[in-house]
Amino acid sequence: MNPVDMLAEAARIYPAWWLAHEARPVTVMELAEPVRAVADPDSRGRQFIAVKLCMLDGVRAAGFVLARRKSVGKWSPARYLLNRVEAAGEADQGAASPKVGIVPTAADPALAIHAELEVARRALERAARQMVSLYPEVLRIDTARDAAIAAQERGGA
Repeated sequence: MNPVDMLAEAARIYPAWWLAHEARPVTVMELAEPVRAVADPDSRGRQFIAVKLCMLDGVRAAGFVLARRKSVGKWSPARYLLNRVEAAGEADQGAASPKVGIVPTAADPALAIHAELEVARRALERAARQMVSLYPEVLRIDTARDAAIAAQERGGA
């Protein structure tokens, strides 16, 4: 999803979410039907909505920002929490939504993926250097093992 579509989607979902759940943390399964209808108009299902909400994590739009609380265990679902935000220099307007420009606060997903790949690449390079440094020792142990097997075979034959 490109950033413009992501912001437009957030601006559609957040007001419906606020009306249904306010600032309560909810799982995708606990989402109210009006929120599901806005987030998934084609009824593709729970996983579609979960992926969409993951992409909207940290995105600020229509006076709100969505936060994702990762699951505690492998099988427990993530919880999502919608918070109201104020534009800089603007007072709280009560029930009316503050006039906040749609601004993404989450990093570009492509940049985040690139950063994770870079960390993984460096870790692999470190592991490869360690393996190269250990290779002479592995050869020595392998040779000693072969010699011990050969000596056993000569003694036992």
